[in-house]
Amino acid sequence: MKKTFTILITSLALLSCQNKAQEATQVTNKIAEKQELAQTQNIQDTIKIPKPTDEIVGEFYKAIFDNDSIKVRQMLETVFPANYEPKNKIPPLQALIWSSDNLYLTKLFVEGGAKINNKENPLTVVASEYGRLEILKYLIEKGCDIKNNKAFNTAGFHRFYDGAKFLLLNGANQEKGDVRGKIWLFEQAVIKSNYEVLNKLNLTNEELNHNNCDGETALIIAVKQNNFQMVKYLLNKNVDKKKPETFDCGDNVNYGKTPIQIAKKANYQEIISLLK
Repeated sequence: MKKTFTILITSLALLSCQNKAQEATQVTNKIAEKQELAQTQNIQDTIKIPKPTDEIVGEFYKAIFDNDSIKVRQMLETVFPANYEPKNKIPPLQALIWSSDNLYLTKLFVEGGAKINNKENPLTVVASEYGRLEILKYLIEKGCDIKNNKAFNTAGFHRFYDGAKFLLLNGANQEKGDVRGKIWLFEQAVIKSNYEVLNKLNLTNEELNHNNCDGETALIIAVKQNNFQMVKYLLNKNVDKKKPETFDCGDNVNYGKTPIQIAKKANYQEIISLLK
């Protein structure tokens, strides 16, 4: 018994040491990253890098699209200013977000002075379209605008749930852009029973009762899931409990069952009582 207890104590001590070693490694990596970012910024602050030639620009963009972090960093430190935007190309940081989900390189650009608030083509919209969650979070942390552009609806339209949710919970504009993005998020939040998202959405009656191409309204989705609490929640939002399945994504409009007919067919008695 004493020997078993000693082995247990030794194992726990080893596990504790391993955990501490992992934590120390993570801290060391973060410190190294910060030092590299600071080094790049300091180099660009102290050495004025001349305007790149067309050849250097081409080489730099190739490194971006190849996701060659080492080469991009080296060129940022020596021959390509982080805030330089060639007139005949998309901005380098936008090209980076298009091509990869590389948070490290994004930080190099931003810390080096790259513009992050372009009203004509906001980077938060670009990150939302391409599903770059960590980059999106970082850009918002750095002050990128989400209140005067279509980042939120863009995320929803491109079915980027985590991004749309993050934008919504951080006060993004819900009206700019294609509101089908907001409606898609609404539908997904119903499916996931995500009340945190549902309570933040500003929805018109038309949006509350919107039907997808499968004919389903949010209420019909909840009924089919036999989700009593969600049906109750939606009814409290004054959704139309009589609107049937509506198939109108083609040339003709066709109708199916009403919510109560669906519930009766499945014998969902609690939901039937709510819908009467």
